Amino acid sequence: MCGLVGVFTPRGRTAMAADVDSMLKVMRHRGPDGSGQWRSPDGRYHCGFTRLAIVDLSTGDQPILAADGRRVLVGNGEIYNYLELRQHPACRDYPWRTQGDMEPVLPLADAFGSDFVDHLNGMYGLALYDGASHALTLVRDRLGIKPLYWTRLDDGTVVFASEVKGLFASGLVVPEVEEAGVAAYLAHNWVPAPATLWRGVRKLAPGHMLTIDADGTIAERCYWRPHPAATVPGDFDQAVEEMTALLDDSVRLQLRADVPLGALLSGGLDSGLVVALAARRLDRPLNTYTVRFEGAAYDETPLAAQVARRYGTHHQVFTLTMAEVADHLPMLAWYCDEPLADASLLPNQMISQVLGHEVRVVLNGTGGDELFAGYGRYFQLPVEARYLELPRALRRGAIEPLMRWVSPMQAWRLSRGEKFVTDGGGYLHDHCTLFPPPILDLIGCGLPRPPPAQAAVFAAYGGDSQSAALAADLSTYLPEDLLLLLDRSTMAASVEGRVPFLDHRLVEAALAVPAGIRTRGGRQKALERAMAARLLPADVLEAPKRGFASPAAMWMRGELGNLARAILTSETALRRGWWTRQGIDRLAAAPGRHAHRLYALLMLELTIRLHGEQRHQAPPSLGLRDLAA
Repeated sequence: MCGLVGVFTPRGRTAMAADVDSMLKVMRHRGPDGSGQWRSPDGRYHCGFTRLAIVDLSTGDQPILAADGRRVLVGNGEIYNYLELRQHPACRDYPWRTQGDMEPVLPLADAFGSDFVDHLNGMYGLALYDGASHALTLVRDRLGIKPLYWTRLDDGTVVFASEVKGLFASGLVVPEVEEAGVAAYLAHNWVPAPATLWRGVRKLAPGHMLTIDADGTIAERCYWRPHPAATVPGDFDQAVEEMTALLDDSVRLQLRADVPLGALLSGGLDSGLVVALAARRLDRPLNTYTVRFEGAAYDETPLAAQVARRYGTHHQVFTLTMAEVADHLPMLAWYCDEPLADASLLPNQMISQVLGHEVRVVLNGTGGDELFAGYGRYFQLPVEARYLELPRALRRGAIEPLMRWVSPMQAWRLSRGEKFVTDGGGYLHDHCTLFPPPILDLIGCGLPRPPPAQAAVFAAYGGDSQSAALAADLSTYLPEDLLLLLDRSTMAASVEGRVPFLDHRLVEAALAVPAGIRTRGGRQKALERAMAARLLPADVLEAPKRGFASPAAMWMRGELGNLARAILTSETALRRGWWTRQGIDRLAAAPGRHAHRLYALLMLELTIRLHGEQRHQAPPSLGLRDLAA
């Protein structure tokens, strides 16, 4: 788990001198254990690496040069099956220089060209340079667990980095806001790949590979997308056995580390399954961590304690106070680079800060909901189903027009129900967005609304509607929200977050499971509950899904709400023209309904100020009070 940067200048152009030292320094949190650089003899390729040492502590430094000197590799993340790859026929006689997980990429690239990526199991952002042909290949892992950003300058030079702030630190890229990115953020709560908030800055989409040849020609291809495995489980019991075996093998691979390792343990199925399978494979007690924080609607620690006792883990419970929320948010916005409306970022980052004193690797259950249908949006809401029983002419011609006069938001909620059948991707989007058309009108936002990112994936999937919905979330919400949050919150504390549910073999197998098996009896995560039946306590199996949410409403009823309002109604913010003073006042007057919307707008504003205007090169020490003054 590390950070990588680089600059590639095509032949025939003057080599661009990037400040690689500053690029690495601004991402030092991603790799405090060392750094390295490599520059081609002609100066047209210069890459750098900052290391968080997890595997092969003594010889795993990067960049890695191939034995014949032709290729140079920098890679962020982990290739979990590296031991198996070292025994592959293409690698067996390779003169290894390291004992680490990244070096197998070099002989695999010699043997298979760009198809080397098909052999990798892991999370990664890779930059592979071919000195003989002067070509660069950038690769992002299948599920988008690790980030990779790039931009092309006017002369064709390509600059890349693991974080956007690394591009800005190069001295070659000026941060400018792209208004289309703002519209995308308001529509989705995040900016869908390949776009970002920043003009000219692109993020490589999950499962994509970018190649730049010697004359600067860029070609991008998708080498993997969520799809069902070729074989389909014959019945429920077979599905339980196959899915459990795949998850267990994923846990086996992801326990590989040469540093202290632990697992986040909530009261839910996902983290409970990961802990159960991991604890059974270790010859020592697994370190597990549960968090409770002030203002939460429930306390999951008793359920987590049952799992910890069952598996004899070394269990710790942390209580996080939210008294200093106003002091933490600017720092979080700096670490994120991109605005993220998910208010659970703050508690997750605070958890990671605590874990950073205990472990270097932490397993968690991210991805279980997207594989086994754990969200309510994968099912038609009962109130929507009842409403759709009315004649369409009555609904569209009378009820909804009348409701638009009484409550535009309620009219919109009624109208979206029909999309469950006619526009599954749009239905997903409508059940996630914080800023549907009635709310945009409320705040006075006139930006054009982009099409839902989920819709294109859903339409292209071609399978049953539930599996298409899972694939849509796996391609959009998961990498753009949950995995971005995981990467930034853990890396800010120099901790590697691992996600066993997102082994691509398990993803493909889960998508091959028919909906009638996956959610037997119409129950969310029915299959996963059966997988956990022999592994977890009954109380955990039957507990309702709650998720990990922040007490945003409580925050916004207190000082944070006043500070958010002051910042969002400042002359600086209003000058952008994306909302009005009256609009923000309307949100602030009802924090119970609009707390997450205020938070989302605040994080957008902070991101623009810290990176686009003030251009901080280190985590800011100022708090919201300073920005509101």
